[in-house]
Amino acid sequence: MINRFYERILLVLAAGALAALMAAPMPVRSAPSVGKLVLALGTAPPDITAHQFYYALENGFYRDEGLELEIKPLVGDQSAVRAIVAGEADVAWTGFAASLQAIQAGAQLKGISSTGPKLDYIFVAQKSIASIRDLVGKNLGISTPGAVSHQVPRLMMEMAGIDSNRVNVVAVGGSAARVQALIARRIDAAVLNSSFAARALKYDYLHAIGDAAKDLPTFIYSWEVALRRTTQQKRPAIQAFVTGSIRGARWGMQNPDKATLISQRILPDVPKDEITAGVTHFAEILYWTPDGVLPRESWNFTVAALLRSDEIRVKMYYPDHFLMDFVKAANAKLGPFRK
Repeated sequence: MINRFYERILLVLAAGALAALMAAPMPVRSAPSVGKLVLALGTAPPDITAHQFYYALENGFYRDEGLELEIKPLVGDQSAVRAIVAGEADVAWTGFAASLQAIQAGAQLKGISSTGPKLDYIFVAQKSIASIRDLVGKNLGISTPGAVSHQVPRLMMEMAGIDSNRVNVVAVGGSAARVQALIARRIDAAVLNSSFAARALKYDYLHAIGDAAKDLPTFIYSWEVALRRTTQQKRPAIQAFVTGSIRGARWGMQNPDKATLISQRILPDVPKDEITAGVTHFAEILYWTPDGVLPRESWNFTVAALLRSDEIRVKMYYPDHFLMDFVKAANAKLGPFRK
C-alpha cells in the first residue's frame, strides 16, 4: 500500500517535470558563422529605397544566417561600384546602368539579387517649367554623372522628344541634397524619391512634371552585385546576405509601422511624416521585391534603353550576368511571401 502511494507521487512529479520541460522555451541555436561582409550603398544618406538592408540588420536576420554585415553609405552608384572593385566592400546595392558600364570596362561583376528593381522617382521642377520639354537650357540636378538620378531623367527627356545634351547637368548629391537645391532654387529640376518629392511639392513654386514609375515601368532601378571571385570564395556569406536581405524586404512590407521607426532613426533630419508616407506607400505597392528576382523582362527593356541612349555599347544577356542560384536557395528556405 505504501509502495503504491510513493509510486503515485513519483508519477505525479515526473509528469509535472515533463510538462515544465515542454513548456520551457527551447534554446535558440545560432547559425554557424559564415564570416563578415561589407555592403556598399550607392546612396548617402541612405534613401528609403535601400532601407531593407537596415531592417534586416536591426532585426537580426543576417545574424540568423551566421553573417556579420557592415553597411557603408556612399554618394553615387559609381562610388559603390568602385568600392567593390577596390576591395573596400564585398557586395553593393547600386544602380543598374552604372554596374553594366563597369562590366563593359572589365569589372567582373555578377548580379546576386534585386530587392528594389522598380523606379520610385518623381520628376519635380520649378513651376516656370511647364513640362519636360521646357528643360532645354535649364539646370538638372543629379547625384553624380551616370547615376540612376542622371539616367532616368535623360531617358524621360528622350521620350519627350528633346535632346538631353541640351540640358545643363549639375551634380548636387542624393535625394536630400537635390530637394534642398530645388527649394533654394539653385537647380530647375530633378528626379526625387517619392518621400522627398512629397516635401518638395509642399512649396507652391514647385510641381511634378513626370512620374518615372509610369513612364518607365520596367526600367531597372537597382540590384545587388558582387565580384565573381567573391561569389565563389565567399559563397556561404553571399547566400546569407541574399537570404537576410530578402527577409528584410519582406519584413518592411509586412510591418510598415515598425519599419518606419527604423527608417526615422536612419534619417533623423527628414520629417517623420514624410518617412511614414514613404514606407507606407512602399508597403502598399509592394515596392521591394519579396523574392529578390530580377525580372528578365525588365532586363531586356533596360538594356535596350541603355543601348539606344549610348550608355552601354554592347548588348548584354541576362543569364551571363545574373546568378539565380542565390535567390532560388533563399526562397526555398523562406517559403512563399505572405503580405
